[in-house]
Amino acid sequence: MKSPRTFAFQCAIDSTDQSWRPLDASVRANTMRLTIYETNRFTKLRATRRFVLSGVLVVAGVLVGVFAYSAIARGAEETQLPEAVGRATLMDALAPVIATRGAVATVNVAPLDTRRNLAPCARLAGFIPPGARLVGKTLVGIRCIEGASWQTFLSAEVRVEAAVWQSTRALRAGDPLGSADLVQTQAPLTTADIEAAAQAARQGASGASNATVNATAASPARGLATIDGRTPAPLGRIVQRPVAMGRALAASDLREAGRINPGDAVRVVYSGEGFSVSSEGHSVGAADPGANVLIRLAGGALVNGTLLADHRVELPR
Repeated sequence: MKSPRTFAFQCAIDSTDQSWRPLDASVRANTMRLTIYETNRFTKLRATRRFVLSGVLVVAGVLVGVFAYSAIARGAEETQLPEAVGRATLMDALAPVIATRGAVATVNVAPLDTRRNLAPCARLAGFIPPGARLVGKTLVGIRCIEGASWQTFLSAEVRVEAAVWQSTRALRAGDPLGSADLVQTQAPLTTADIEAAAQAARQGASGASNATVNATAASPARGLATIDGRTPAPLGRIVQRPVAMGRALAASDLREAGRINPGDAVRVVYSGEGFSVSSEGHSVGAADPGANVLIRLAGGALVNGTLLADHRVELPR
């Protein structure tokens, strides 16, 4: 079988009867040149298409790389923005209360005032200024630790919410808590909650509710830390100071039924074989039923006994 180019050189289709006929000498050269021209044109076109496609792919790859690098650089730059550093610093400080209370924190930090004209900085670090609050309107410190030497402060606003037990009515001192007196809800936490959780974290406390209550006792904000709303309702406890309606209950708002506090009046009882005597006194310390407590008698003498129900203290034989 002859090649298409040779065949095209020897014959052509008659346009009138669509039959094959030999080419005469007058059109052979033109036909050959036409065939070669068409062949070269399509070869060049295919080659051009391949070249253009390869170029497009190369350019696309370069653009993808540039955009990816720009995104990474922009992300790294944004993490070093003063407000981003300040927010991360505050979130780190709130980590204990978020962990122990299941709290949700919202932190907004104002951007740096560009009129300060601070020197360019390669690396920033945040810090909590002494005495700064961790809830409400506060300040967060930013200092340059690489490339320059300066520090400044940014305004911030922090809101921390967690589950609490809230009073449904005004509670009076001495009221026992019933199921109708409490409701579980989400409410803003206080500085005392933040401090109590931080202290519990430092002490390595493991239980979320117990950690908060135990830390409250030794915290400077004692009596203000709220009761974790994820724990069972403190039903049956006694209100020991007035609580307004709608307020989150604090650990020190309540006492166990039968618990006594310093200064509470008690009846001191001593029993022997065939006799029993009693006297009035006042508690020197706080105690729950079953615990030992120091009592000051009416005459000033101090005795130690076991707290029983109904504010009675039994002296040992």
